[in-house]
Amino acid sequence: MRNKKFVVFMLFGTVVGAIFLSAENYRTWNLIGGGHFEAKLTGVGTTAITLENKEGRSIDMPLTNFKPSDQDYARDWQKAQSSDQGRATVATVERTDFAERVYKDLVYSKGKRLVDFEPEPTDNAKYFAFYQSAQWCPPCRTFTPKLVDFYKKQKRRGNPVELIFISSDRGEDAMAEYMDEYDMPWPAFAYGENKNIVQRNGNGIPSLIVTDANGKKLFDSYDSAGKYIGPTQVMDELEKLLK
Repeated sequence: MRNKKFVVFMLFGTVVGAIFLSAENYRTWNLIGGGHFEAKLTGVGTTAITLENKEGRSIDMPLTNFKPSDQDYARDWQKAQSSDQGRATVATVERTDFAERVYKDLVYSKGKRLVDFEPEPTDNAKYFAFYQSAQWCPPCRTFTPKLVDFYKKQKRRGNPVELIFISSDRGEDAMAEYMDEYDMPWPAFAYGENKNIVQRNGNGIPSLIVTDANGKKLFDSYDSAGKYIGPTQVMDELEKLLK
């Protein structure tokens, strides 16, 4: 046991008392069997931790070699590191101006009412599909279940697409009922908002329009001549794009 302590002391150097240099995170580590040394924590594994002295030398040691207060410090440090990494990941997400506009002021269906939708900080779709539809429209009610199945399939595959509902209902209550009735899993613009976020070649519904993240239109339910081709063809073209 003494030989093991001697190796540790030779590696890290013995210090008296607890010394904390916050800028470098050096601290005093206390061994269960007696003895202490100064080092900074650089890694925490399942059963061991990695420490580094001021000379830059590292060593892996079992966590159980240290007193409970040091073990708690190591676990808290690991949690803090995981939290910092999560925040760093979130901070790297940069959306286009168009995407920021899309993700602003969204709602979703909760029962028969609409509540604010908060996108995840990491939400950053490569494609947007805008679905204009209404409860009172029979063709819409026929197509909506197909679109629900399509959307769920794309989400299971992890495809970078988001669908936004643009209501043509006669009021917010009807919009909420329609979204609830068909269990629409996507968000919507607040009632009456952003109906013209993308220029359309025709006004009929159901209408599905697909854009890229910058708002460039890729597919429309109307062709360039204004002839209605319907949302099914757009959905099929989007699926090909996502494969």
